[in-house]
Formats: sequence, structure tokens, C-alpha cells
Amino acid sequence: MSSFTMGFRQVRGAEHRRDKRLPLPIFTVKVDGQIADTVNWSLGGLLIGNYDGHLLVEMPVEIDIKIKDEHAEFTMKIGAQVVRNDRGKKQLALKFDEMSPAIYDFFERGFTKRFQRGGKAPAKSA
Repeated sequence: MSSFTMGFRQVRGAEHRRDKRLPLPIFTVKVDGQIADTVNWSLGGLLIGNYDGHLLVEMPVEIDIKIKDEHAEFTMKIGAQVVRNDRGKKQLALKFDEMSPAIYDFFERGFTKRFQRGGKAPAKSA
């Protein structure tokens, strides 16, 4: 497995996150009956924008996630936990329950898809 979140530099002070946050590709997420897009994401979790709900910190949730790309058809269900619900900014921060190989492959396919020419989906691994 290759990691596409390695090799970044700090810009503002100490960074306490294990994984770098990435703005792209954008994922469409269904959580708590609402559909929203990611603001940023990492291998540890997601920040979802335009969320207007009442989920509480540490509450477990299951999300449906889809790569938002005109050529991609990747979808997956992922267990997560609420880290922050900023009702003023309408943002919901979630951390994944665990990082399974299937979730990693999902993100890697989405990331690879973004830079692939010709719009063909990458070959699926067995």
C-alpha cells in the first residue's frame, strides 16, 4: 500500500493530527439522513460541510460515502464517531471507528481516480 498523505510540511504551529487533511477529492456523505459534501478528509476522519443536525460529540454514526466524480461509482458504509458539531458553521467532524484495508482502498481509488487521465476507473484488486 502506498500512502498519499505523507510528506507535508507544517504551516501553523504544532500539528497534533496523525494524518494530513486533504480537500480533494470531494466525497458526498449521507449522515443522519442528510446529504452533504466533505470540506476535507484524512485517513482518520472527515469534516462535512452544510450539515444542519443535532448529533452530539462521541455519538456513534454510520455514514454512506460516495466519491463525487462524474466518472466514479465508488460507495461505502463506514462507522464513525462525532468529534465536533459546529452548528454556527454547519460543519460536522467525524473520526472513523477504525481504518480497515477496505476503507483505505476506497480512499486510494478515489485519490487515484482524480489524477487518472481518460476517465477510466482503476483496475480493482482481488
